[in-house]
Amino acid sequence: MTAPVLHPEVEAMKQRHTNARVALRAALDEWHRLSTEERPRLTHAYAQHFGELERELQYKALESAELFRRVELLSIKVARGERLTKEIIDLVNTVVNREYAKFRRRVREAFDMDAEQRERAAEHRETVQDDEELVKMYRTLVKRMHPDTAGAGAPGTEAWHTMQNAYRDRNVSQLRSLLAVLGVDDESSSDTSTWDVERWTVETDLLERRLDVERRKLDRLRRQEPFTYASDLESDVWRAQHADDLRKAIAAKDKEIAENREHYREITGGD
Repeated sequence: MTAPVLHPEVEAMKQRHTNARVALRAALDEWHRLSTEERPRLTHAYAQHFGELERELQYKALESAELFRRVELLSIKVARGERLTKEIIDLVNTVVNREYAKFRRRVREAFDMDAEQRERAAEHRETVQDDEELVKMYRTLVKRMHPDTAGAGAPGTEAWHTMQNAYRDRNVSQLRSLLAVLGVDDESSSDTSTWDVERWTVETDLLERRLDVERRKLDRLRRQEPFTYASDLESDVWRAQHADDLRKAIAAKDKEIAENREHYREITGGD
């Protein structure tokens, strides 16, 4: 029996669909490489040169911001004609402590914890209930990707880790892209033999839009630290200049802290 001849537009659309799926897989693999290999490498290299200076700067920036916020809230009360009693001052300080608790935690995690401690802290504060769509996509991917269930056709470990990271970060968009790469977006799209040119067009457009999203996410990632100074880290001149810039920033924060402390003392009567 002679095989049916496909419509030329269907053949062209199938090729576009295949190309988009391959490119989408490459974009996801690149995201995984940058996130799990390149970023840790650059972060470690940066920390070796500037870790102590960055730690000092971040703690002083936090201290300055907290002091400024205390002065700001107290000044508002004074402007309203309120008398600053000890109880009011304590209340304002309690409010600011709560406001800045998450920032203090992030600074501690960034500079005072090792990787295992950071992971435990993240697990401890994860209280958000899993979204139904997120769980459904995750379970579908696990069934399709796990070597114990998928057999020899299972994707590699890189795709598996990409999927696990996306689920951990509640990255619904990336899970959808993985489903598209594997061709298991939903039940109705698993069998393409009955698709006409309109269906191929719709599915291909959807896949290409997902590819565009992932490429834009990759572009934004590359424009963030530590990727922005990847080549600069090799330069002795840049390292010396950057260290000098950090010291100047620390000195500026020291000045801010002194000014904010003085304002705090003035507005509280020396408290």
